Amino acid sequence: MAARFAPLVLPQQLHDMLTDYHSKILIFDGTPQSVPAQQHIDRMADFCDLDEIDEEDVTMRLFVQTFRGEVRKWLRGLGARSIPTLAELHR
Repeated sequence: MAARFAPLVLPQQLHDMLTDYHSKILIFDGTPQSVPAQQHIDRMADFCDLDEIDEEDVTMRLFVQTFRGEVRKWLRGLGARSIPTLAELHR
C-alpha cells in the first residue's frame, strides 16, 4: 500500500474508489485560511453521505487524500497501521 495510507488499518480486499474523486474532494491544509478541522470533517461526512459511500475503507482513503501541507506531513509521521477506524481518524 502506498505510504500515504500507511497509518491506516485497511482490509486486504479494498472497495473501489469513486471515479474522478480528486476533482470532488475538498482540501484541508490546517492553515489559517482553511476551514476549521471540525468543519472539514463535517463537510467530508456530508460528501460521503451525498455520494452514498458506505465502505469505511473508501471513506478513510478519501479523507486522507484531502490533507495537504503540514497536515499531510503529520499523517505520514504516524506509526504504520496506527489508525484502525474512521472514528480514530476524526479524533
